[in-house]
Amino acid sequence: MAQLNEVFGVSPNQVLSYVERNNIDEKFRSSLGTGNHIVVYGASKQGKTALVSRYLPYSENVVVRLTPNTNISDVYASILRQLGVEIEIGNESEESSSSSATVGIKAKAKLLFFGEGEASASGNLEAADKEKKIYQTVPFNLAVAQDISELLHKVGFNKKIILENFHYLDENKQRELAFDLRTFQETGIVFVILGVWRKKDKLRNFCTDLTDRVDDIPVEPWIDSDFREVINKGSRKLNITISESIAAKLISNSFGSIGVLQELLRECCKAAEVMETCLGDGRHLADDSYADKALDEKCDDYRENHEQDLELLASGNVTHSKAKEKVPLHLPYYLVRVIAQKGYEGIIEGLSRSDITESIKAMHHRPEDVRPSDMSNLLHNLSSLQFKKKINPPLIDYDKGKRLLFAIDSTFFYFLKNSNLSEFEEELPSPIE
Repeated sequence: MAQLNEVFGVSPNQVLSYVERNNIDEKFRSSLGTGNHIVVYGASKQGKTALVSRYLPYSENVVVRLTPNTNISDVYASILRQLGVEIEIGNESEESSSSSATVGIKAKAKLLFFGEGEASASGNLEAADKEKKIYQTVPFNLAVAQDISELLHKVGFNKKIILENFHYLDENKQRELAFDLRTFQETGIVFVILGVWRKKDKLRNFCTDLTDRVDDIPVEPWIDSDFREVINKGSRKLNITISESIAAKLISNSFGSIGVLQELLRECCKAAEVMETCLGDGRHLADDSYADKALDEKCDDYRENHEQDLELLASGNVTHSKAKEKVPLHLPYYLVRVIAQKGYEGIIEGLSRSDITESIKAMHHRPEDVRPSDMSNLLHNLSSLQFKKKINPPLIDYDKGKRLLFAIDSTFFYFLKNSNLSEFEEELPSPIE
């Protein structure tokens, strides 16, 4: 007997209504055997983690969850720690050459060996084997991919390294890691990278040498037939049927987001008091009020969450113009107002930088002082600002290449479509008054 939360909804665990999509799942499975790095990307709550964990159980591989404060050396240190490698870090030293200057982090790794030198990354020993432990101290540089790769091979590493939330790293760190990935690919160490963005070839844009070394797998789009298969599979698990009227209403209000659909299905079942697999002949859900209650419930949830997030974003970093240091520009506040004014239709395909700039200047209290550099500072630091404001997952992201602002939280579309944005804009606390 299955519980409702095991079948429908957004969950860190694999839900029973998960469906395989030939163009996505098969490509991911095939990529696992190529030796290439794998990049899984798309908006939030679109099934990235569900896809990866289905074929690479997180408990059996190495997982590093990134933040804007994560350095590349932090990534490598986490990987080694999870493998039981003891690390002794020395003083940070600076090394330079005629062409570049790099910061190296000197360290020593204490590796555990067995018997005649067979290494193990598991750290598990039978009682009888404890006397056979052999340790070796290996000096290495925690900031050099080649050194990390050599250590991983010394401990017999044969797992995959999963990097969650790659989008949280600033662009310089993303570029640095992209260059390191070539070294890892050449030495047989495979990374699986999950990120909230909608642009293919993100890593190859940082490092062209990654061409033919990275497989990009988008989890979007979800199409109508995928959604219907999710509904049918979950319904079978709960021994229910859902009317075409309810199914169509839930799908049309999901705006292409599997996460939104899953949440609506769960709320619909709750409204019908279906909390676990129905006994006997099951139940047929045909009352449209179940769907209406689900839509109202999620609308309230998303409205409350996203209004709070937007208010936090609007209160973000205070920016001054050099012309008038005493009066902040408050650009995040104006950006939120632009989003409210443009709404769902305005942001669904992305908002251009020029459109954002013109819209901000049209309402700004000091339009002549809004410089291109101020706009760059605002847009290029949105990821860091949202992290500092604890907006997780992030709502929006700026693509510097396309010069477009995108909504990347799939539930944000639902909020924009179903909220009174004019009223929200009027009630948005003004930092100027």
